[in-house]
Amino acid sequence: MINKILLVLILISAVSPSGIAQTISTQIEKKNNVIVLKDLDFKTVMMAFYQKDIQYVKIPELEHEKVQYVGIKNASEVGIDENDDAVIVFSPAKTFQNVQNEARYLISTTEILIDKEDARLKFCGACATFTQFYLFRKNDNGKFELISRSLDENGWFKGDFNFQPYPVEDIIKNIRKVGPEIKGYVEEQEYGRQGYSHTKLFITPFDENPKMNKFEVAEIGNDNEVTGSDKIYNTQGDYRFLDTEHDGLYDIEIRYSGTQQIYQDDIAKIVPIHATHVYHYNEAQQKYIRVK
Repeated sequence: MINKILLVLILISAVSPSGIAQTISTQIEKKNNVIVLKDLDFKTVMMAFYQKDIQYVKIPELEHEKVQYVGIKNASEVGIDENDDAVIVFSPAKTFQNVQNEARYLISTTEILIDKEDARLKFCGACATFTQFYLFRKNDNGKFELISRSLDENGWFKGDFNFQPYPVEDIIKNIRKVGPEIKGYVEEQEYGRQGYSHTKLFITPFDENPKMNKFEVAEIGNDNEVTGSDKIYNTQGDYRFLDTEHDGLYDIEIRYSGTQQIYQDDIAKIVPIHATHVYHYNEAQQKYIRVK
């Protein structure tokens, strides 16, 4: 009981030092392995998913940005060494309508490694941020039932210097129909290193299965424009969802234009590119497959 009170006080202090303690445990139910929350506020969500690892930390950068966060021990996703410390940054719930015009509620939490002694975030090449998503519906009792979440390798890593790479409001803006009966998040993710840039297309169907999957479709752009090379190429891919579908998700067509680098007799050459690729989703293989 004492430990439970301490956890609540840690969360209260993370939000408002003068807040009145609530009995968070009464706001969380588990029925037949289904998690049901009375509310989707910060304290309730943290207690539901991170209770055993919560610790008090104060990070000036996050205080300045006025984001909701809490410290955790034993960083499970971004830790480099055993017993590394981290914070969980909370992105509050936003609502969207699924294809059946039913309200759905999406929240995200992002784990970031910290230097506890120096009270700062630790960003480095090896310590990416790790975001998890939780999708809820409101049941007949007015409570929020968890219906889908990203898990383990299906969480979203980011290697940039951003403590909140996937705010829910940005996800909501990029939700569209990805199948006749399914909406999902469409993401163009850019990677850059040593002057080379690559952009990949990802689809996350909100199919309301327990495990929320993020699928890589294909690369839709690449260039070497800031490498200093005298042989510059720039490939762009324009994609569209077709009316045809496989295994519940629309087929995707990508038309490539611009220039590309090829090798002939070990000599690099820059040549035009005009190509069209088509991808079908394959449920058995859990991925998009190029068919053209």
